[in-house]
Amino acid sequence: MDLKAAGRLTLPVSFAPDDACFNGHFPGNPVVPGTLIMGLCLEAVRARLGHAGPLTVRRFSFARFAAPGAYELRIEDRGGEFACTLNQGETVFARGRIET
Repeated sequence: MDLKAAGRLTLPVSFAPDDACFNGHFPGNPVVPGTLIMGLCLEAVRARLGHAGPLTVRRFSFARFAAPGAYELRIEDRGGEFACTLNQGETVFARGRIET
């Protein structure tokens, strides 16, 4: 994990075409499951906070299907709330909020 600026976490994420998350999701057109993206965000927030308490996922949306490839997970601390995005360059694939 690379903390580029105070309150912002940037994590490179890569999904290989033969990754188990693509089994049956979807044959011939692999797509990263949305629950996996949310799970990555939760784990990144936990690592950043060192927080073992409950977290609440709020309003995740998926603008595009994420296929196998390299992405960047960005987490921004907004004081009690974390804004999360999954990007490839400036293209946003998913975004949402996690509250403490």
